[in-house]
Amino acid sequence: MLGKKIAVLRKGKKMRQEDLANLLGVSRQAISNYEKGERYPDPQMLSRMARLFKVSSDYLLDLTDDPKPHWQVCEEPCVFMEKKPQQPAAGAREVNEKTLSQLCCLLKKLDKEDLDCLLHLVKRLTRLE
Repeated sequence: MLGKKIAVLRKGKKMRQEDLANLLGVSRQAISNYEKGERYPDPQMLSRMARLFKVSSDYLLDLTDDPKPHWQVCEEPCVFMEKKPQQPAAGAREVNEKTLSQLCCLLKKLDKEDLDCLLHLVKRLTRLE
């Protein structure tokens, strides 16, 4: 299935295997092998392909039908973003609101155990624990 998706995405961009190979820094034969399912790209190559085609790695791996990368999916604002912080901590860095919104959306997808672990980490980083 991965090979078929690579071929469809490549053809959708009107690229030859050689064109894709040049962009990714591999041989045309490597692209051919990926598309035929004879070889599989390593995680770094998969990530490069996802960025090149502007799709998520999950989409390439057939883990979702939604081709949008996660950074495009989580664009809606979260409730806590509407609240104004009382006063930033001393030395706090400016934070991009889009980044916070994306983080909030991703947090919604975590289970309770992962959220507890993340909360513990954040408390340690901010020295609240």
